[in-house]
Amino acid sequence: MVRKEFGSLVAALRKEQYDEGGERLTQANLARLCQQLDPLSPLSDVVIGKIERGERVNLDEQTLLNLADALKLTIGERRVFFLLATGLDHPQIYPSLEDDTAVLTQALALLESIRLPALLLDRYLDIIAVNSLLLPMYQLSPATMHQRAQKPGGTNLLDFIFSADFATMRQQMPPQVWHRFAVGNVIYFRRVSLPYRMTSYFSMLLRHLRRNREFRWFWEQVFYEDKMYFVGGESFQMGSTETGRYHFLTAPLVTVTPYGNLEILVHIPRNRETAVAFCEMEEGWERPFISFPPGQRRHGKDTQLTAHYS
Repeated sequence: MVRKEFGSLVAALRKEQYDEGGERLTQANLARLCQQLDPLSPLSDVVIGKIERGERVNLDEQTLLNLADALKLTIGERRVFFLLATGLDHPQIYPSLEDDTAVLTQALALLESIRLPALLLDRYLDIIAVNSLLLPMYQLSPATMHQRAQKPGGTNLLDFIFSADFATMRQQMPPQVWHRFAVGNVIYFRRVSLPYRMTSYFSMLLRHLRRNREFRWFWEQVFYEDKMYFVGGESFQMGSTETGRYHFLTAPLVTVTPYGNLEILVHIPRNRETAVAFCEMEEGWERPFISFPPGQRRHGKDTQLTAHYS
């Protein structure tokens, strides 16, 4: 990520923070917070202004650590943040000879071949496609998913998890399991989306998600619970007591590309009963997978940064 883009990212992350009065954090307030956390921090409001404008500033190890601490970045976010500060971006880190259409086609083919509940996600965790086993597992119909695709933010994984469409599955989770499920997915969302937090699409998406009071609480809460969770996979259980609970692990299969990552999120059974239930779903479900046309998923995605896989 070039210096100017990194500066825009720092500004966007600062504006996601609020002071005690409920106002967005200013450069001066961020500098004051950095000084409170580390009295030797070189970060004054002048230096932060230069960083955000993309002017040359010594982004040494201590400066980056001070910023990450003051911006309350989670463990996964910090790793991505430090990588972006090097000045490298996806095209340099993940060179590819294939165009975006070929990469997406391969990802969809892999999704269709997986015999476990799975879905394909883009860099914002917007759902590109779901395979045949996911819908019966979450008690959804193709019509419901296509209706969601017509709404801004409707195909976003976090929008779905905190929506009424997920209420039935949530009610079948013990409270502590729901809490862990919500925290794990918000941590996942924050890590994956970090390189794009300065885009107009993410700004729109976050505003949309923050209208949900519970999402707002978890968005802030994960900073205090981050160290309790694995990065990239979690173990969950859900389902009714009558039909039996699914015990599964979610784990992403990541396709790294010059255009941003594509991730297939797979539900892996953790006991025999869940494995048998997944097999029974496959036998009774004929449609191979459901994908959402780009026009249904775009809803304001800025074309320069998000034309690919959006």
